[in-house]
Amino acid sequence: MAGALSDPSRSRAVLIGTHAYTELDDIPAVANNIGRLRELCCDPAVWGLADERCRVLRQASREAILAAVDDATAGAADTVVVYYAGHGLVDPHSGELHLALPWSHSGPSYTALRYEELRSVLLHPSGGRPPARRKVVILDCCWSGLALDGLMRGPDVAPAVAVEGACVLTATAATRQALAPPGETYTAFTGELIRLVEAGVPGRSGLLSMSALFEELTAALTAKSRPLPQQSTRQTAGEICLFRNRAGATAARRTGHAPPRVPARAAAVGSSGGRVAPPARVRRPAGGPESGWPESGWPQLVPVALTETLTVRLGRYPVTHAQFAAFLRDPENARWLPAAARAAGTDVDDNYLEGWSGPDCPAGREDHPVVAVSFPAARAYLAWAGRRTGVPLRLPTAAEWALAARAGRSGEWWREDIAAGRVNFRGSHGALTPVGEFPPNPYNIGDLLGNVWDICVDGTGSPVLCGGAYDTPAARLREQLSPRSRAECRGNVGFRCAGER
Repeated sequence: MAGALSDPSRSRAVLIGTHAYTELDDIPAVANNIGRLRELCCDPAVWGLADERCRVLRQASREAILAAVDDATAGAADTVVVYYAGHGLVDPHSGELHLALPWSHSGPSYTALRYEELRSVLLHPSGGRPPARRKVVILDCCWSGLALDGLMRGPDVAPAVAVEGACVLTATAATRQALAPPGETYTAFTGELIRLVEAGVPGRSGLLSMSALFEELTAALTAKSRPLPQQSTRQTAGEICLFRNRAGATAARRTGHAPPRVPARAAAVGSSGGRVAPPARVRRPAGGPESGWPESGWPQLVPVALTETLTVRLGRYPVTHAQFAAFLRDPENARWLPAAARAAGTDVDDNYLEGWSGPDCPAGREDHPVVAVSFPAARAYLAWAGRRTGVPLRLPTAAEWALAARAGRSGEWWREDIAAGRVNFRGSHGALTPVGEFPPNPYNIGDLLGNVWDICVDGTGSPVLCGGAYDTPAARLREQLSPRSRAECRGNVGFRCAGER
């Protein structure tokens, strides 16, 4: 249920936009975002902020942004709103979100504004002044979901603040890039937000709460197959209402339209009394055994040309927990159940399938790459899957893996993948993610760099690890490692399939 409209005479907004850069690509639509949002915030029919209570910062410095947010949060007795649109950057060492400034570089994080600095100012304005009792942060930038660790966390948060809570709404998950579609007036996320506020939502009440906006944004962006927003609310923050609903309940009754509903999996209960939506997923193909992963349960293979006459087929993604569990449930593979394989002590070490219970993987990890498997265990799975699909399967060679990762490119191709957000490494997300969470490379193969090391074979048939993992620094992603033994099982090592040429 929505609460009352945030009092415009006691609230403030800071709208921050960086649309032009000296070192990064320009985002012209950001300037349009800022201009239209200001008009809506100041429109008495929408919210009604006085001009002096809605501060617009274009191409601003770090100092100017923090000073404006500091003044706004201390000067708002009701609600403070902070909106940022521009490039989002990820610190390569800490994995923290940084908001790009006009002169920011994609590498050095000190050229950008650390999100934690902005969050700190919202919690603790300078001079010991009390902060606004309610806070709304809206971030339209790549990797913005990294901000969802929580605006209100830690033992130092004053109870009076935590009662009303805070809402953080982001354009994407922590592992996804935001969109600025060519030819469109606004960015993808803010464009839908503006449309909802301009037109209203039939079937909703006379005020649009932050929770209602999130549901409608998710439905609209899902329909367009665009990155999905994320939201974290603390206590009653989901009931904060910044905008009047121009369609309103009465308009809905006249037209008979029902409001769009968010898919059931679009929101999940988070920690610390808040609600956190899970990250968006890349759409995966549907079909039969050769093109139907994961519906068919078999890995999907993608052709990779080795020469003009030779082609190898590689797994589009690493083998998942669910796929390996199917292997363990076949009675003929009983020797590979965790307890039995560890007890034998020949083909696996004591780390084999850590966290599994018999043939059951850890809950909620079904679509994650299977890890802590050894070289012999991976080969056993491939032999079994190949017999059942009629497609002989094996581990890729390191040379095949390298050709697939390069994807026909020359020069420092790996930098392109990192810049395009295709790589889960220490500087991007820093934790194991489901397959398909990060976009595939130009050959439409995912997780070749990052997420998990791939078990491959060298020219002698010995195991070699390629591609790095979620905890690998960017500089080491192209290294090749040799396991200490064929039985070694590591929590950041998985494998993918290769088909016969």
